[in-house]
Amino acid sequence: MSVSLIAGTPKGAAILTSKDRERWDLHFELPGWPVTASARDDRGRYYIAVNSPNYGVALFASDDLKSWKQFDAAPRYRPEDRGNPEHHRIVGAADFEGVLKHGGRFVDQIWTLHWAHGTLYAGVSEAGLFASRDRGESWQPVDGFNNQPSRDTWVPGAGGLGAHTILSDAKNPDRLWVGVSAAGFFRTDDGGKTWAPKNKGVDPSVEAAPASTGQCVHSVSNDPENASLLYRQEHRGVHKSSDGGDTWQVMEDGLPVTELSDGHHCSFGFPCVIDRKSGSVFVVPLDGDNFRFPRGGKLTVYRSDDGARWKPLGNGLPGDCYTAVLRGAMSADQLSPGGVYFGTASGALYAGADLGERWQEIAKGLPRITSVAAYAG
Repeated sequence: MSVSLIAGTPKGAAILTSKDRERWDLHFELPGWPVTASARDDRGRYYIAVNSPNYGVALFASDDLKSWKQFDAAPRYRPEDRGNPEHHRIVGAADFEGVLKHGGRFVDQIWTLHWAHGTLYAGVSEAGLFASRDRGESWQPVDGFNNQPSRDTWVPGAGGLGAHTILSDAKNPDRLWVGVSAAGFFRTDDGGKTWAPKNKGVDPSVEAAPASTGQCVHSVSNDPENASLLYRQEHRGVHKSSDGGDTWQVMEDGLPVTELSDGHHCSFGFPCVIDRKSGSVFVVPLDGDNFRFPRGGKLTVYRSDDGARWKPLGNGLPGDCYTAVLRGAMSADQLSPGGVYFGTASGALYAGADLGERWQEIAKGLPRITSVAAYAG
């Protein structure tokens, strides 16, 4: 079956297509637009999110990955919504028009797009959740999340306060999860009206007092058909939950463990991706939060097939590599055998068509790759 990849970069979208997952064709779309995320709906329409310090965020749609139409609407906060001062400080370098000085809450980036149950969701920065029920033509804020009671305690990560992960339950449209850096992980069971933090067992949370906010979640993955089984790459380690996020356990047997800048020892990295047919999970460890490149310069993906132990997969990957794989820059095509794809911050794109047993460099010389999404068919 054919596969299409959309790799987002600060200068546009690299789109690669293949009929056999061995030979790839590349074309570049939306040149000049920073592309931050993509999604595909149940009719096969593709969506791309872009942002610009001059023009703000926008969305484009295409039915053929070649002709793109820009929507008139995009996620926007209400004028009266107040923003996070620390987030303003972090993103202020790009605030050429001085809009942040008035203290408002603004959408300065769309971190992720997610299609589920007839709705297109957008996770944005400053952290928030928006929904479109007419395939991108209009957007409504999910107020239950955007005004979550603990919001005043949310603290941005180094890249700002971003809602970068959205997960859904194929069997229950009222159930969603959202991950925010660095506020933690949240779940709704009532269609978005209320949201509860789900961080119990994730350091620095303790059993007696699970933290409501403060965890720097990097990415979380699940299979919507088995939605309660979650895998989480945290700033402070890799974790697994079998109960929808109510509790978490460290899952690092076989992973390289590094010392963080604060002395904590864990397996540090950004992306976490699941292959739904096999149940295999993939992460890309880096050498701590200060170096942020592969241990010893050897780029290696790790796979867990049993939810307990990890296996290194480096066949075909470079051994002299001092770059990173960012949180949104890895994806799986959900075919059989599963194909896994990731891009680096130095502009190389790799494909592993057999659950990562061997890797092939399918593109190089691209701008910094910030997002990768694989679409079969």
